[in-house]
Amino acid sequence: MKYFQPNSVEEAIEMAQTYDAAFLAGGTDLVLHMRTGKVQPSGLIDLGKIPVLREIKEDNGYLKIGSMATFEVLGNSEMVFQKAHALWQACQSMGSPQIRNQATLGGNLGNCSPAADGLPPLLALGAEVKLISPEGEEIVPLSTLLNRHPLLANKVLIREFRIPLKGMQSGFAKLGRRRALAIARLSVAMAVKMKGSRTEEVQVALGAVGRRAFLSESLGMALSGQAFNEIWLEKGVSEVQRIVREALGTRASAPYKRVAVAGVFREASVSIIPQGGRQA
Repeated sequence: MKYFQPNSVEEAIEMAQTYDAAFLAGGTDLVLHMRTGKVQPSGLIDLGKIPVLREIKEDNGYLKIGSMATFEVLGNSEMVFQKAHALWQACQSMGSPQIRNQATLGGNLGNCSPAADGLPPLLALGAEVKLISPEGEEIVPLSTLLNRHPLLANKVLIREFRIPLKGMQSGFAKLGRRRALAIARLSVAMAVKMKGSRTEEVQVALGAVGRRAFLSESLGMALSGQAFNEIWLEKGVSEVQRIVREALGTRASAPYKRVAVAGVFREASVSIIPQGGRQA
């Protein structure tokens, strides 16, 4: 197998054009898939030596996160804590320390497991994804990208995530067999923009409910423009249980998750206030 280690995004794209090779991020998922025979690339393009892909910065009204930023770095970033608190929370409960040191946000999207911890927070925060390919650049909302099949065309590189900074407070919670080490069996991320004591805008995303994480527009609309109180919370619980019931249908996990999501939704809500939600 051929192995390449470019020093720039441009060099990586050129290599992808020349060779039939797969992009390698943290490798926590790709290496496993290669061992089981699920994927058999003829070569690997290791993105680990490209500095710009690890950047985390505030720029022009966005929090920009390079695709090679690891969960460990994100979970220790004061900027992520302040500007994208739900994502920071997800990093605290994502796998073992060894996994967090290797796993990248771009790899989390590229593998796109239904239980990917990073995707619900990004969806709730309205993240966009910058993609690079031999054809050029594209910036696409993550919610739109997750509806594409396949998710990424051949030779497409995830350059960065762009979270708009528009005064949203956010929170995240998940259910796993063991909090930190478990793959999420169910997760909820929400972002809320407040106007006084009322919600001006609400975004709620769910993970491990469908084939991919998704943003529930109907739930966001139902919870926007409401007084933020116990009535709001109970309305949210009722609505999210309905959404889970419709998403899972007759699957064996449906009865359990329909009940469990109530507690996860409450926990995500509580994590926003009084001090859990930093404005983004």
